[in-house]
Amino acid sequence: MLPKDLTELDLLLDDTFLQYIRRNDEAAVEKWETYIALHPEIQEKVAASIALYYNINTGEAATDKAIQLTRLQQAVKATAPAQVRGIRWQSYVWRAAAAVFLLAGLTLLWKKRQPNTPPVTFLVYSSDWGQRKMLTLPDGSAVILNANTTVRIPSDYGNKHRHVELVKGAALFDVTGNTDDPFVVTSKQIQTTVLGTSFLVKSYPYEPQSTVSLLSGKVRVSENSGNTNALTLAPGEQARWNETAQEMTRQSFDTIAVHTWKTGKLVFNNASANEVVAQLENWYGIPFEIKGNLSNAKRFSGAFDNDKLEKVLNIFCFTAGCNFHIQPDKVTIQF
Repeated sequence: MLPKDLTELDLLLDDTFLQYIRRNDEAAVEKWETYIALHPEIQEKVAASIALYYNINTGEAATDKAIQLTRLQQAVKATAPAQVRGIRWQSYVWRAAAAVFLLAGLTLLWKKRQPNTPPVTFLVYSSDWGQRKMLTLPDGSAVILNANTTVRIPSDYGNKHRHVELVKGAALFDVTGNTDDPFVVTSKQIQTTVLGTSFLVKSYPYEPQSTVSLLSGKVRVSENSGNTNALTLAPGEQARWNETAQEMTRQSFDTIAVHTWKTGKLVFNNASANEVVAQLENWYGIPFEIKGNLSNAKRFSGAFDNDKLEKVLNIFCFTAGCNFHIQPDKVTIQF
């Protein structure tokens, strides 16, 4: 004996009910026709279950649906009292039709929200310390990766979005203009949005701040969470995000130095030892540890064109009077 409080889910989980829908088992068909005749109050649930079944299993023939609805109509007519038969059947028809349209709408909505597209993967590009790398993105935008730099680019880049993640390091972006499709770079806790411009983003894990330096065009720099503390930069301006203080400030920077960085030429003009070390950290993307007294170190001048760090340090230490040791995660200089 079947319970009277069956739900649509209960029906669809019952193998004999599925056989009744498919009409492929006479015993199951007889069982459910008898049950529906004895319990006319379940007719709405049966209609809704049939509609749901065919919305899920779209490959079923339309004629099968017609057979089920016809047999359901006959069962209702056979069991309904004469004086209300027409009214009740009309009510069931409208309710069943509403259920069909509602379920069909929900199915279409679900399909729209669940497109049959592959998951987004990422292409990861990295440069070792002492090495630079040039990338050309699908839209023609160019990226120069500084030493010790990693970026992630979604596999669907250019498909309604242009989004690049600077995982660590420094990268100069020369962006192809597209007013309908802004170019976005995220790094640590900041986001840079541009339409077409040239700018340098620097964000190393060993430094407490990230910077965005604008060479040309216009960019908006904000926190990744939104437009909080957003700054719109003009050429020659730099946004500096302080991770410790959780605040962003605006300042000017040496555009000539960044343009020189872009060409790959490292130039020192009567620089102090501290200035040399700071520039080498930025250039090669590796932290320096200084030991000893720098006060007696000679000032340094020199020009290098994409030279290895070891060569630069050999020349610098010969002039400044120091020794160096290059390790995987840092460089130690002893004065």
